[in-house]
This record gives sequence, C-alpha cells and structure tokens, in this order.
Amino acid sequence: MTALATFSIQEFCARANDTELPAWLERRFREIVEAGEISTQERMSWANSLPALASLLSTLPIDGHILLEYAMPLGNRRADCVLIGVDAAGQTHIIVVELKQWSQGNILLNHEFDMGWLTVQAQEPYSVDHPCEQANVYRTALEHLLDFGDDAPQIHALAYLHRYRETSSELLRLPQFRDHLRSAYLLTLNNGLEEASQLLRKLQSKVPGPILERLQSPKLKYSDSFIANFSNKLNCSALFEPTKGQSNTFRSIASALDKISKPSCVIVRGIVGTGKTVLAMLLVRHLMERGKQPKYHVRSAAIRDCLKQLDFCSGGMAATEYLIVDEAHRFRADQLPRLLKGKRLAVFFIDDNQWLHPDETCRSRQIEQASRHLGMHVIEHTLTEQLRCRDAAAYISWVDAFLHHGDLSKLESADRFEVGLVESPEEMVQLLDARAQGATCRVVAGYCWEWPTAKTPSAAHDIAIDGWRARWNAPSSYAKWNKKPGLHEEVGAIYTVQGFEYDYVGVLIGTDLVFTEKGLAVRPSAQQYPQLRNSLNRPDVPKERKLKEFSLAIRNIYYVLLTRARKGVFIYAAHPGLQQALRGILPRAGAVVPLHAHQPNSASIAPISKADQTSTN
Repeated sequence: MTALATFSIQEFCARANDTELPAWLERRFREIVEAGEISTQERMSWANSLPALASLLSTLPIDGHILLEYAMPLGNRRADCVLIGVDAAGQTHIIVVELKQWSQGNILLNHEFDMGWLTVQAQEPYSVDHPCEQANVYRTALEHLLDFGDDAPQIHALAYLHRYRETSSELLRLPQFRDHLRSAYLLTLNNGLEEASQLLRKLQSKVPGPILERLQSPKLKYSDSFIANFSNKLNCSALFEPTKGQSNTFRSIASALDKISKPSCVIVRGIVGTGKTVLAMLLVRHLMERGKQPKYHVRSAAIRDCLKQLDFCSGGMAATEYLIVDEAHRFRADQLPRLLKGKRLAVFFIDDNQWLHPDETCRSRQIEQASRHLGMHVIEHTLTEQLRCRDAAAYISWVDAFLHHGDLSKLESADRFEVGLVESPEEMVQLLDARAQGATCRVVAGYCWEWPTAKTPSAAHDIAIDGWRARWNAPSSYAKWNKKPGLHEEVGAIYTVQGFEYDYVGVLIGTDLVFTEKGLAVRPSAQQYPQLRNSLNRPDVPKERKLKEFSLAIRNIYYVLLTRARKGVFIYAAHPGLQQALRGILPRAGAVVPLHAHQPNSASIAPISKADQTSTN
C-alpha cells in the first residue's frame, strides 16, 4: 500500500474531526511502513491539519477520493494527501496537498541556500524548502515516475497553511519564490482562496477503479525528460565520475546483462576502492535508457543525500522488475525475499566485510540462496582492480590483516601513495592543509566522541584531543560535506564517508580500538553510536556472540575509514597504547620510501598494561 488510508472525500470530511483518527493512522503506519518513526509534528498534523482541510473541502461541491500520507514512487518521503477526481469533461485530475501548521512570525528567511530556503522557529529550529516547492516536488514525482497507462491525468500542487495569516510584505511571496508560486497554489488564512477553490472544483466525480488503482499500486515509469536530466547530471557529477577502469568494467557487466533471457540475480563482489557505487549508478542509467525502469536501493544516508543532487532517490514504493542494490552488506538478510519478489533482474553490489552493525546480516551467500529459492539464475562477478588507493594493494592488504587478523606486519610508504603516522591531530591537519590545493582532504574518525553540535549548533566543539578541538560534520549535510573542495574543517563519521573517496584522508582512531598485551582489542565503553552500543543489550543473543559481533563492527568501521583515500592516509590513535604500537609498524608521516611489508621486530611494539585491556579481542 502506498497510502495509510484511502477515503472518498465525503467520508474523509465526516471522519476528519473524529479524535480517534490520528490513533488509527498511527496503527496503520506501524502495520504498513517497514521502517521509520512517527514524529510529534506528524501526530499534531493529523490532529490539527486534517480537520482544517476537511473544513475547506466540505464547503465545495466536489467529489472524488483522498489518499492520506501518500508514499512517493522513489525515496522515503510522503505527501500529506493526494486528491483525485474527474471533471465534467471526463479529464482526471490529481491534486497533491502539502499541509502546514505554521503561524505568521515564526518563519525566517535562510540566506544559506544549501541549508534550505526558510528557517522555522520551533522548539528545535529547522530549515525547510518553501511549502509550494515541497508540494511541487511531489507533483513532479508523480508526473515523471508513475505509469498511468493510457490515462493522462493533469497533476496539480497546493500548499495549504491553515493557520498562517499573510502580511502586506509577505515573506512567502517574495520575488525569489516566484517560480515556486507559479508551480503550486498557495492558500493561507487570508489569501489564495479563490484560486484554490477553482482548482478543487475540478474534482466533480470519482475516478474509475483502474485509475485509482494506478495510484494505490503504482508501477515505475521514468519520463524521457527525467532520464535526460538524470543522465546529464550524472555526467557532470564529480562524485560519480568513472575512471577508465570503471568504464571498462561497466561495459563488460552491461553487455552480459543485456543477454539475460530469464529471471536472474547478479552478485557483484568488490572490496573497498573497486568502484561499486559508481558502477551501480552507471547501471541505473543504462537500464533507464533501455526502458527497464530500474529502482536503486541503498541504506547509506550520505549516498542518498548525494543522489538528490541528481534529482534521483533511493528506494520507494513503485513496483519494477529491475532492481539494483548498492552496499548490500548494509541490509538485513530477511529483507531479501521482499527485494527479490517479482524481479526479472536484481543486481547486488556487496563487500561481505563492510557491514557496520550486527543487524546488517545480508551476505553474498544469503543472496545466492534466496535468489535460487525463487528459481532465479545466479550470475557472480568479482571486481578485482583497485581504483582508489593507487599503487597501494599492499596497504589495503595491511589494513585488512591488521584489523581483522591482528597481523603486526610493518608497512612503509610509497612514492605514489603516502601512509604515515602522526603524533597529534594538529600535525594531521597541517599535512592535509599543505596538500589541499586542488585536492580533496578530509579528517575522519571513529564515533568515540559525543555530538552536542547536532542539536546545539552554537556549541563550541564535539571532539577534544589534548588541546585540539573539532566538530563533527553538520547533520544531514552529507552532499555538501563530501563535494566541498580542499580541506574541510569538520570531521566526518562513518555514515558520512562510507561509499565516498577523497585524495588525502586523516584518520583519528578513537579509544574504542586499543592495543593490549593480548594484541589489538575493542573497548565497547568508548563507542558513542547509540544503535551500536544498544546491540550489546539484545536479551535474546548470547553475551559471547554480542561481544564478537560488536568487535567485528568496530574493526569494519576502521577498515572503511582507513580505505577512503586515493593518494595518502595519515593516522593518529587516541589510545596511547595503540599509538605506541603503530609507531613500530607504520612510517612516520612525511617519509616517502618504497612500499613493501615485512615482519617487524616484536620487541619494538610495547603492549599496554593488563589494567587497560578490554572485554573483547
């Protein structure tokens, strides 16, 4: 189901003032929506905005249907409601309605474009687009992404601010919002009623069942203009620009897929730096241009945010026979039957060692079993060319051996790929700043410091190491953080950087990874990511298994952080024992000597005391 409820307009008007309706909608949400939580704002909207809309509709001689909380064909956003009906000439009309509880005076102009057009002064202020732009985004999604068959409905957008009284110098009607106001109607307490009423009066009667069904059980269909826009923006995106090696690999995979004659599942394995996300996006475009209507799934919020720059979204409710799943290791194994159901082609890009949380249980073996169970032909492909850390295959192997096997092989840097240990975060930033001209440089860190600036942007800092201070990246600004040239002063966490690469990276290893006399160990108490810490409280999982999974998750996190660079990595460990151990196996930052690995003198690595050991190894 794509909506929490579908009513006739008359039925909705009769039920909207029922105090039980919000509770009923909440129960429906928990039954239908697989993930996500209902916000306090949504509950208030159901209680306040729906009766206001019903009051407006009940004054007009109209008929049709209303779909509440309508999920978009792509992405995870929902329109407050969608109205559908037929006019006197038999033309179908769809009206997407965005409801706002705003009152005049609590909306400010936000001058920083990347953070949104407007700032709403609430208990926790937030940035948001103009309400007409929000409504129009939903309208264009329905227009360019849904298969309406032979019917060609006219689709409109309406923003209804039922508590908002406009002034003579109205903020929402400033000249810079002219395009938004042309693409959607704006109705407030004291303005826009005549135009909105004329629009709503187009709904004279209910639509035939099959047309309503196309909204309730939508099928994906990209318009030609959508495909052209997506392709142009993909071509211009530095974040998804393929190398020559990636282009050659893509052509090899695409030509094989074009020959598939029966339902198939393709499993593409690749370690870090083999170009999985870039290949996935190239494959999306390839299938689009061949009329296959592909859908793309990825759990990474950072990748989803960057896709919005292409006017494209991950996931969504519209059905399709063609599916691409990126970072499949981030999904749960029990999601596979739903993802594979009804698919003619499903392509999974996966690295079985990049999962970050114990509930991320999807592995290539489970994908193969689930697809064969559904009778699908299985094709397996392995990406072998290292496209990120150039001339540094030995470095990648060292990272894996060090984190996952406790191997203390010594590593020395190379002419074309720098690896160096720094003695302080200040030194790390200085090295990155010196390389930032014409290069992307980032500091990344394990999530071992709390994030007060997320809720209080005015807070001074999040991370403190001796006299050095820094902030985590701003919430939900993943695309901005990842595409900024030069050195970014904010520190990136794992969910910001996974799937992306930079020229030079400084890695702060937090105190969740330490070195004891037993070797490399994980310290759970230092980890600040609530969901990961809560994984240790699962009552139905044995303690030994919980600790093992937690330890693997931490090691996987640092495996990802340490493999983001194309040209060089600088490393600092916050735990004194681990920093001392790394001094014996990593070159000092700034040294440039031939890359090779050999066994160190074990006496050069001094373990820390038993008192500093952790519960997992």
